Amino acid sequence: MKTYLPLCLLSGLMLLTACSDDEPSVSPLPEKTYTGTSALNLEYNDAPMSGKSVTYTQTGDKANLVMSSTVSLGEISPALKELPPVPGPGVLPGTPVLTLPVNLSADGGKYEFAGTGETDFVTYSYSGDVNADVLDFEFKDVRLKNQRLANTVWVPAPTEKATSALGYKSLPLHIVWECSLPFPLEGFDGTIQDALILMATLPIIPAYNNTAYMSLVQVIGNALKTVAFRPDGNAVVTYLQSNNGAAQFAQAPICMIQYLPLTDTMMKLFINPTDLMGQILINSSSHPDLPANPFGKAGKSTKASSPSIQDMAQIISKLVPMLSEGIPMQYTLSATGLQLFLNTETLLPLLKGVVVPLLKDPIIQASIIEKISSNPALSHHLEMIKVLVAAFPDLLDSTTRIELGFNFLPYK
Repeated sequence: MKTYLPLCLLSGLMLLTACSDDEPSVSPLPEKTYTGTSALNLEYNDAPMSGKSVTYTQTGDKANLVMSSTVSLGEISPALKELPPVPGPGVLPGTPVLTLPVNLSADGGKYEFAGTGETDFVTYSYSGDVNADVLDFEFKDVRLKNQRLANTVWVPAPTEKATSALGYKSLPLHIVWECSLPFPLEGFDGTIQDALILMATLPIIPAYNNTAYMSLVQVIGNALKTVAFRPDGNAVVTYLQSNNGAAQFAQAPICMIQYLPLTDTMMKLFINPTDLMGQILINSSSHPDLPANPFGKAGKSTKASSPSIQDMAQIISKLVPMLSEGIPMQYTLSATGLQLFLNTETLLPLLKGVVVPLLKDPIIQASIIEKISSNPALSHHLEMIKVLVAAFPDLLDSTTRIELGFNFLPYK
């Protein structure tokens, strides 16, 4: 018995040693912010998300993941390159910054984690892994708690004239403008709302290499095909994509536009600037059915023809909160249509705080007049536009209701 005991102990020790060698050994990871496509692979119900960042902080076998995004304004326009980055939309609708505690398990030189979670607006599960170089994270089973708009698909309403000279019984644009002041131009029998609808339906946008003109409602009708609201909070847009003179139907990135119903009449939209700029670059040239891309090659500009950086900073400060917190939109949903628009409470302060200061700038005024005068389709209405620009602040002060947005019909 004494002979076999040391052998048994030795065998057991060798077995324990062998098991220990097979177990993964991973050193704790230092705090790090993962961002960019090479360091962060982030998915939302199997769709890639771009432009986000995740800060990883580890304590033992637990870690905190702080997920958010920032936007460099200089990537949107060179004129904004001196402004600091601003907060962008979060990884989940309605949550600009998501802090997620996870339990870690070591496996093959990396840490893995998985679990479930919820916010005030969505439920989800997740899984992922991380090492010193790359963090992989996947949101799965994401679902909005408010499913009022889920699984609906819409098309822009058609442009149909009414019997009156300025009237339309159907438009893809939702336009309402009511104010107590009469329209400030003699000889025009309509209201300020009629004038705005007139501008939206006039063929004033150059197309076909400046050999023809299109109206704004024509552009919308030709370019936008469908808008679908998924149960996970993604709004999927199908549109006519143009590149090098060719056109085809394309779908914008799944996570480019997210929506969040708050009530039966109010919602928020979240726009991913990274995806949006990518789509603009893809659509770098025009097609006969579409006007030239206004976001294509930047023209030369001088400081004299552009707002100052202080003016731009003031304007951006009024718009920035909507980037991370969402654009408040009112909607009216029925079996026969969807109206989605900026309401008076949202739009009026923006027009007063952003548009009015720009229109008061003599340089901006001169630039507007120059562009109108050089457009043969628009120059006929130069006098009316001058009157509108001059009277714009007073019209806003007397406005009782103003709404701008879109009219949709169910997709069939």
